[in-house]
Amino acid sequence: MLRILTKDMLETDQPAFDEMFRARAAVFRDRLGWQVDVRDRWERDRYDEAEDPVYLVTQRPSGTLTGSLRLLPTAGATMLKSEFRHFFNQPIDVDSPTTWECTRFCVHPFAGHMEQSRAVATELLSGLCDLALETGIESIVGVYDGAMVGVYRRIGWRPTPLARSLPEMGKLYVGLWDVTADTSRTLRTNLSRLLEQASSCTGRALADSGIR
Repeated sequence: MLRILTKDMLETDQPAFDEMFRARAAVFRDRLGWQVDVRDRWERDRYDEAEDPVYLVTQRPSGTLTGSLRLLPTAGATMLKSEFRHFFNQPIDVDSPTTWECTRFCVHPFAGHMEQSRAVATELLSGLCDLALETGIESIVGVYDGAMVGVYRRIGWRPTPLARSLPEMGKLYVGLWDVTADTSRTLRTNLSRLLEQASSCTGRALADSGIR
């Protein structure tokens, strides 16, 4: 299940925000070793605190969150305009009310085995594409690692690379994901297939463990 969270919901739905920010700390700081600000076990930055981001999260029927991402309009403050600017040797001029920046894409630690994690990632991207279609967003911009190209191709939503990072920054790219109805249909089809695979793997695991 997909949910949309906004900053004004923090007081009324604090458990969801608590799960999301804790998961971000576990993934970005603990597992990936990023230099991020973690306070009281929450990973938050100035965009969470000072801007008005939109969060898209995936949720199990039990209420546990399994994944999340953050969206910011490029007409305002974005990471691409500040933190990521020095990563590239050319200016990336993305500033449009119909283009939004996606950051903090995170499959949560409790998402499950590999097949379930893939399904979560695809559900997030499918939900992102549908949300963009519904709200008039024409494209999504973000920074991604070159190793993700194959993943995006399999999921069914490949970005157009706009720039490659300086060599000392690794193999990073700025990409633009076009939002189309065809892409939405492709993502939904691939998501259905992945959910079936994840369900089959869970069933086999339960059978192997003797749980009925």
